[in-house]
Amino acid sequence: MTIKNNLIKLNGIIIKETDYNEYDKLITLLTREKGKIKAYAFNVRKSNSKNIGKAKLFTLGTFELRENNESYTLENIIIKEDFNDLTKDYESVCYASYFIELADYFSYENIESEEVIDLLYFALKSLIKGIVDKKLIRRIFELKILKYQGEYKDSDNLLDKNATLKYTWDFVISSLPQKLFTFKLSDEIFKKFNDEVAIEMRDKVSFKFKSLNEIID
Repeated sequence: MTIKNNLIKLNGIIIKETDYNEYDKLITLLTREKGKIKAYAFNVRKSNSKNIGKAKLFTLGTFELRENNESYTLENIIIKEDFNDLTKDYESVCYASYFIELADYFSYENIESEEVIDLLYFALKSLIKGIVDKKLIRRIFELKILKYQGEYKDSDNLLDKNATLKYTWDFVISSLPQKLFTFKLSDEIFKKFNDEVAIEMRDKVSFKFKSLNEIID
């Protein structure tokens, strides 16, 4: 994190955007350095704005913000990844929006979010690649974010004692985000894994996510 003349540089991803006035937006950022913060993005909807087309959902990069009395104003965005390819597939957008909602739900101000940002990044990249089934990506993401919150159970406490299921569970719990979305499961093991993660989500998360309405289980 760099601060100079009240200009702060944070690395993160836009997880929410709301139109504000005629040309402005209010964006929510999930940042590595300061967790979840909101920032006013003035004039970003004007055709001559240097940030037009940048201040949108899923944009990952470095955000230059003006800090004043605990309020932030967007000055510039240096994009690392815009995930535009997600828009080519409606189902992928629905899953990506759900992951963003989950990240928002489990994130807080002034608490570093490096792990969650990395998890988001590799999950979104996996959706674009289309190699791993989207339903499996979802369940991996859910279990891993529960792990980051310390709200998961060990594989020894799974209802199903299948050895391959236990190995899969332990792999997701212990692996870095870049290694998570790299495997496939047989239909039998996926059903077991799917059911166990669904139970965890039901027991640990009571919030109703809008994006789930568009996802077919």
